[in-house]
Amino acid sequence: MREAGEGRPVALWALVSVLVLACVVGGVQVAHAHDSRERAAERQQRYADALAAARTEATAFVNVRHDTAEEDLGRIAAGATGPLKDRYVEDADRFVAALRRDKTVTTGSVVWAGVVRVDANGATVLVATTGTRADRTTKGEEVSRDLRLRLELVPVDGDWLTSDIRPVG
Repeated sequence: MREAGEGRPVALWALVSVLVLACVVGGVQVAHAHDSRERAAERQQRYADALAAARTEATAFVNVRHDTAEEDLGRIAAGATGPLKDRYVEDADRFVAALRRDKTVTTGSVVWAGVVRVDANGATVLVATTGTRADRTTKGEEVSRDLRLRLELVPVDGDWLTSDIRPVG
């Protein structure tokens, strides 16, 4: 026959072992959840930043006036990078001359924008704009102009800059 208390140390060690294991598993799960939340927050911030940059660049793109052409093209170039920026910087004089010759005035606003793809290396954003255009071909009369644009953006020194902008459809 066993004396009272002989089985307790084994049972106590088993209970302590189970509790320690539960704490370790719980700690690992908390760490994974924390990392997952951080990654989700980073993805969400990247999404929001790329979307805001695309909206800003599209707004600059659809608001160009012959009498403020240098500043307007400067705004487009400021939100651009690579060959797109080079085109707006290097061909600025030619663009300004054409805008002034035709007395071009374009106005517009973004009515919808959506991120197609975003990751740490870049983003693709579709933007819908509505606005007007008046120039020599319209005899100075404003005509409705709705654009659908596809913007490719890349992160550069903490900012999202447009590397390409193209009409869609």
